[in-house]
Amino acid sequence: MLPLLALLLGLSVLSGLPQEIKGSCSISTFSPAPLVITTFGSKSFVNAKASVYEREDGDDIELHCGGGFSYYDRYYGKTRTTSKTKVTLRCYSSDHFYNVDESQNQHVQNIHCLNRVNQMFESRIKLPNCEKDMTLVLGYDFGEIGFLKNAALCYDILGAKLKYFGYTTFPSKNRIVETTQVGQLNQLGLDINVTYNKNLIRSISQSAIDSFMSTEKKVASLFVSNAFQYASLAQDDQQLDGYEDMLGTVWLRVLRSGNWAHWLSAMRVATDLGGHFDVRMGVSGTLQLPVAAVGPCNASSLMIIELSDGTSLPVPAHIWAHVRALESTGGAGDEFVLIGHNSPFFRSDNSSALCSSMCDQVPWLKGTLFASLHEFPAYGLVQCCRVEDVAQKLDNFPGAYVDVAASTTTVAPVFGLGYKPSGKFPQVLTDSNDEFE
Repeated sequence: MLPLLALLLGLSVLSGLPQEIKGSCSISTFSPAPLVITTFGSKSFVNAKASVYEREDGDDIELHCGGGFSYYDRYYGKTRTTSKTKVTLRCYSSDHFYNVDESQNQHVQNIHCLNRVNQMFESRIKLPNCEKDMTLVLGYDFGEIGFLKNAALCYDILGAKLKYFGYTTFPSKNRIVETTQVGQLNQLGLDINVTYNKNLIRSISQSAIDSFMSTEKKVASLFVSNAFQYASLAQDDQQLDGYEDMLGTVWLRVLRSGNWAHWLSAMRVATDLGGHFDVRMGVSGTLQLPVAAVGPCNASSLMIIELSDGTSLPVPAHIWAHVRALESTGGAGDEFVLIGHNSPFFRSDNSSALCSSMCDQVPWLKGTLFASLHEFPAYGLVQCCRVEDVAQKLDNFPGAYVDVAASTTTVAPVFGLGYKPSGKFPQVLTDSNDEFE
């Protein structure tokens, strides 16, 4: 009995003594969200989504932004900015984060990129069909641990015009920073650091488009209000924030928000199931107006927007996307071209003039919303073409993909939404906060 009483007495004394409690700090990132690097053993993961991060007392968190940072300092009650592209925050006294390059009195509550997430580089190795223009890579160089190459642009700097751009899809979780990456961008170099200069890039506002559409008589009667939208060709990757002016074009609004968004959504689902896709996008032609709407026989029937600065902006007839699955199935759907008709005047029964559509031969499109609606002009008419059928018909088209050794990892081919893989694709375990989402 006495030993038990002694044990209970000892525990009661210990419970009254001060205990060392190891707490945690919390910080939120907002869009445009910084790239956050987390290292686990030999692997470094990057998260590019707006998230909430927690670290224990004394732990650091490493953040990267291509155009500097903006963060709110709770202690001083004001927003601070820095042009540095890397910031390290440290958890202090289990209460708050502070910038290790600044004062410990700082209480960094939230943080986001000042303008751009990606850095810009020029590659000495050119994209296909881009020998006379600049090949610009948007990504991030992390030094010894590796790099991210998120997109590459074939850009005519003198004409301030995009020829086309390309990227490779990756699952939205668990992207690992490495010295190589799968897909078409791996061979491109981060050779010359380029400082983004907005004065060299043509900037066009939506209000300029709307003004022309409402005041030009020959087009005002043809289109409903807000029929066209000036927006980036890239609409599924927030990491390209800050470079929209370089990627901008005039969209038929229902196409961009309808079937173009539908096929991108289907590709994202297929990517999250473990697939990777090389994608190139560009525009082609100029939209033609109905002949009766343009007056005399010698009047132009092309849809060209006249801007207040004296320049003009053609409305493209087509938006194209050249897609290749890196995990080959051996079928016709491994590589094809999606063509969006950027015109409300195009009828689905005329689509065969461009190619015989083969969307039903693409496994990952089967059973999707796109498969049901892509032939309906109300959602923007989109068709799928074989490369050989349209390679000579599209402006700035770079040709078929050249086979390169993309990866040593074998991933099961991705099929339609109704397909259930027999095994699980490799996943990396994440914590309960889903930091890597």
